[in-house]
Amino acid sequence: MRRHQGIRWHQWIPVLATVVMLPLVKEALFGFLPGEGDAVPVAQWSTSLTAVASRIANLVAAAVILHSYSDLVRGPDRAVLDVHPIRSKELVAAIARHTLRSRLYLPAMGAILLLPVAIAGGWPPYLGAVGLVLSGWLAGLGVGFMVHLGGVWAAYSPTLASLLDALRGDNPRMQAALIYAPGVALAIVGISVEIAAIGLGAALSGWTVGFLWLGIPAIVGFVAWSTVGRLAERYYVKASLLLAEVDGAWGQVEQVETASEVYLQRLGNGKPETLRALRLGWRSLRIYATGGWVAGVVVAIFSWSSPERAIFWGGLATVWVSTVAAMMPSKDPIWLDRALGVNANKTMLSRGLVAWVYGLAVVAPVSVLLMLQHGYWIHGLALVGLGLLGSGLSAAAAMLFRTSAVWAYGAVALVAWAGFVRVMG
Repeated sequence: MRRHQGIRWHQWIPVLATVVMLPLVKEALFGFLPGEGDAVPVAQWSTSLTAVASRIANLVAAAVILHSYSDLVRGPDRAVLDVHPIRSKELVAAIARHTLRSRLYLPAMGAILLLPVAIAGGWPPYLGAVGLVLSGWLAGLGVGFMVHLGGVWAAYSPTLASLLDALRGDNPRMQAALIYAPGVALAIVGISVEIAAIGLGAALSGWTVGFLWLGIPAIVGFVAWSTVGRLAERYYVKASLLLAEVDGAWGQVEQVETASEVYLQRLGNGKPETLRALRLGWRSLRIYATGGWVAGVVVAIFSWSSPERAIFWGGLATVWVSTVAAMMPSKDPIWLDRALGVNANKTMLSRGLVAWVYGLAVVAPVSVLLMLQHGYWIHGLALVGLGLLGSGLSAAAAMLFRTSAVWAYGAVALVAWAGFVRVMG
């Protein structure tokens, strides 16, 4: 099944969006690059370059780690194959190959974003920066599969039961291991990427052996992948049992929904479409609600003395959280709206409202920081406008494109964010 699935054209839409947005974010990302005709040694701006390259590498790694979770743990294969005997090791390898092929656009986006480096400093610094991104991508793939299969072991481990109980909040204990697995994977990859970035900086300053350090994240990924076969044989099938227990636990919660409110449920009082969107967002897409608060607080803290950083990362986090509306159609059967007889326009507005209130977790602290700490009132209000625009575009994409909505919204959102950074920066 995976062999014949291939690469779909819409998976390369983000690459085209990157080409469009590059001129808009060039100044914000690469303001340290020397101008045309300026003879400035690479060593003088190598520190800034390694900082930008390591951030891009970590973003690419984070994306592929999340994709590995959706492909391996919550992928469509389980619903088809769970009733049949399978060869777990071979199946997981096929899923990994599919993930690798279908996520090639991530390092391609990084390579396009780094093109100004080649123009300003030549090929060695550019290829070094691209190598860091590619190495981080490979690390995210290998470590992601290892950690997500290991998360199934952690969920059933009596040794970790007390730790998971302390971390899980109102989630079932079994789900807590899966919730925190991406964070563990990103921590492992992030450390290796930062070590490789140190080597890249040293290489650009004259110590050419530092280029060899770029392989460290890839090596970490390959070492992690070497354990995946054994983990797959022991835990791939068991993951289906884990998911059944998690879904069953949530099913019991759904039966007592009136006694247990979801996040911001009062906004849906008397509004069935809004209540449905709120419940769907909280049950299946909670990462956008909780992740919004985490992103908002982190951006505000690290932007306390830098309005430019608040504009750049605050805008990016805002359009990311708004993705929740575009994700909603993929969580429901295609026939559900027609069977329920819901109003399409009200559904779109409800999804947009959920995206907007989730996005406030980023918009509120960062806008207040810009206006009160830095005196950037117009910029703070513009971030509010970006949040409204993102939520509206995301909801519209959900209505027009359904299961492909996230790709359509992602491309438009990247360009909108780049324009925001260009004008406000």
